Amino acid sequence: MHRVTWVLGNWKQNHRPAAAKVGAEAIADGVAEALSNPDPTAGEVRVGIAPPYLSLEAVRPYTRLDDTVVLLAQDCAAQDEGAFTGEVGPAMLRDAEVEGAIIGHSERRAYFHEDDALIAAKLRAVLEGGLVCVLCVGEALEARDAGEHESTVISQLSGAFSNVGPELVNERLVIAYEPVWAIGTGRNATPEQAAQMHATIRRWMGERFGSAGADRSILYGGSVKPGNASALIAAGEVDGFLVGGASLDPTSFLAIVRAAATTARPTA
Repeated sequence: MHRVTWVLGNWKQNHRPAAAKVGAEAIADGVAEALSNPDPTAGEVRVGIAPPYLSLEAVRPYTRLDDTVVLLAQDCAAQDEGAFTGEVGPAMLRDAEVEGAIIGHSERRAYFHEDDALIAAKLRAVLEGGLVCVLCVGEALEARDAGEHESTVISQLSGAFSNVGPELVNERLVIAYEPVWAIGTGRNATPEQAAQMHATIRRWMGERFGSAGADRSILYGGSVKPGNASALIAAGEVDGFLVGGASLDPTSFLAIVRAAATTARPTA
């Protein structure tokens, strides 16, 4: 197993099929150039797009060109099927040729009251379903200001992995750190703060799952833009990005892809 540099665009509740098609086509057309001069320390670089469910079919043709661009869902149910109105499970996502799902996003936790038990069930379902799973963790402003940022994130990790054995901790597991206090607030996490939290997450994963856990890709997801992407990568520990608003503009998103692919990582 090895760490992969990921740049994932989370379109949230934006881009109905017509707009999604245009955006996905522009990303597909530009991704080869964005990845054309990689830094050797970047390793393998993969790009992903997570549109709304309604737009998955419109985006799908532009994510099957090769193994570089993948199609993800923004969420996934904790079960494959049953009497669960409005839910979409792993088997349905596989039938739609979706390759992965985002789980535990800060907006799902805050607005839809998803707790650790539900996120744990979703995490297990996605991994057992053979999909890439992007697990999001991160602290709110109150936790950061109280100095409880590390304990908050560790608590979220403990909850999410409460029923996950080491056999499911593999290359399909990706973790995304979202400092909620740095998203749309005007307060930005410094590269050093991001690197410190990523190191904390990696240390916890290593203590829980050994080298397989420590070797997982950990992405940063706090208001990533073309202007701060390179500095975040250069600080170390950041294996790529989960991009929100900037991913709606193909030019900005591809600039972030380029920064992730061409910025040198610190070496031990």
